[in-house]
Formats: sequence, C-alpha cells, structure tokens
Amino acid sequence: MPNQQTDMSAIVFVTLATIALAFKGVFAKFAYLAGMSVDAVLLMRFGIAAPLFWVGVYFLARKSAPLTRAQWKACSFAGLMFFFATYCDFTAVAKVGVSVSRLILFTFPMMVMLINAVLMRKPPSLHQWCVFFATYFGIAMVMLPDGLASLQGFDWAGASWALGSAFTYAVYLISSQEIMKSLGSVRFTAASGTVTLGIMLLVIPLTAGAEGVSFPTDGILWGVIIATACTVLPFFMLFEGIKRCGATQASLITLSGPIITVLAAWAILGETLNPMQIVGALVTIVAVASLKSAWLVDKLQKVFTKPKAA
Repeated sequence: MPNQQTDMSAIVFVTLATIALAFKGVFAKFAYLAGMSVDAVLLMRFGIAAPLFWVGVYFLARKSAPLTRAQWKACSFAGLMFFFATYCDFTAVAKVGVSVSRLILFTFPMMVMLINAVLMRKPPSLHQWCVFFATYFGIAMVMLPDGLASLQGFDWAGASWALGSAFTYAVYLISSQEIMKSLGSVRFTAASGTVTLGIMLLVIPLTAGAEGVSFPTDGILWGVIIATACTVLPFFMLFEGIKRCGATQASLITLSGPIITVLAAWAILGETLNPMQIVGALVTIVAVASLKSAWLVDKLQKVFTKPKAA
C-alpha cells in the first residue's frame, strides 16, 4: 500500500508539472497581446525565477559545498544553451502560434538521439531512423496541411525559431547530464538559470530598443504567472515526481504536454488545427513516444506474464 500511494503522488506531481509547463505558451501569448515583447517577457521570467530557485537551494541544499570553478563553467555553457532555447521558443510562439511551435519543439528527443549518435560515433538503430522520419513527416503534415499550396502562407521564419529551440534545448539537456549528477537538480537549475538571466541582461538591452522592454501592467501579471506557475513551481513538482517514480516513468507522463498545449490553445486562444494537422500531430507524438516504449513494454510484460509455479 505505501508503494501504491507513493506512485500515485508521483503521478500527481509530474502531471501537475506537465500541465503547468503546457500553459507557458498560452500565457506568453496573453503577455504579447497585453503589449509586452518577447524580450520583456523573458527578462521578467528569469528575473523572478532565478532568485526563487536560490530560495529553493537554501531550503533543499544549503548544506552542500560551494560550486567549483569547473562546475560554474559547465553551468555557464548550459545556461547559454538554455538562453538560446528559451529565446527561440518564445519568439516561435509569437510568430507561428502556440500549437505549431510546441509540436515542433517536441522533436527535441530526436535531436538528442542524433547528437548522441554523432558524439558516440555510433549510427542510430533502424528503429530510431524510423522514428526520425515518422516524426518529421508528422511535423511536415502540421506545417503544410494543404500540401505545396501551404508554402506561400506559412511562416518559415517562425518554424525555424521553433526548430532552433528544439536543437539548443537538446544540446542543453546533453551538456547538463554530467554536471547535474554532481550538483543535483536544484543547485544546477539555480546556477544555470542565473547565468541565463545574466546573458539576457547583457544581450537584450543591446538588441532591443527602448520600446522593446516596456512592462505594461497587464503584461507584468502574465510575466509573474509565467515565472512562478510555469517555471519555478513545475520544476520543483517535476523534481519531486522524478525522485519518487524515476525519470523514465516521469518522461512518459510528460508526453501528454503537447496534447494539453494544443487543447488549451484551441479552447482559450481560438487556435485550430485542421484534420490533416491533427493527424500529423498524432504521428509526431506517437513516434516520439515510441523512443521511450522499452520501459512500457517491460512493465506490460511483467503485468501479463504469469509467475511460474514453484
């Protein structure tokens, strides 16, 4: 019974984190409608989130040793990659909408697979190649629902921002694996998030005009919601869920994220996908999910395989 209760609490934590993260793009769209730019939203997000993460470090890991120079260096690279990933993501939301940008971003597991294959000098398996082509075939269906006729009206710049976010987020995940083992998730996120904020404070004032970083009252409200409800709280809930049920099981639950985002964008923002795009979205989600199917197959075999008589 205790194990069952623990599993249920883990599912609740991961599910709530997934829902919160899925609404990030929706709330960002509201911030843009309120008059905030991408630059202003990002500055607010990390300006609020970074200090809150260090509050988490104080309560959860304050007895840990200070970060070494090598650890700060690793966190700095991860923070730089997360800056690119986040900037590309929020720009894509502004250009192509919440639904399409989220589905393209969801291809990051394929990016991770290909980058790891290059680093390890080991070609992907036949299954992985099939997943690769199925994933991007599904994305093509979403981007070009009317075939070649869609080429004229589609925002390819926005799609490129989304693909850039998927790639840099994949690099962020790969580069953070080793350093996270020694620092732990809480300290790593606080350190890398601080670096990301520092980069934004340096870069955004140089690239954006004075009007690009204005903070209208309504926009500030959405910025606070994005920073707290869609950044800090989901991280701690996801961290707690992974601790209780493991990263593999948690990752399977997060596969529902794109579906939640598309439904939220339809119900709240009025964004729609035609039947061809819906089929493409399902193809992409199922293809990515199959990368993590080994864990599920093993669990099902244990459930349906009868124990041998003694």
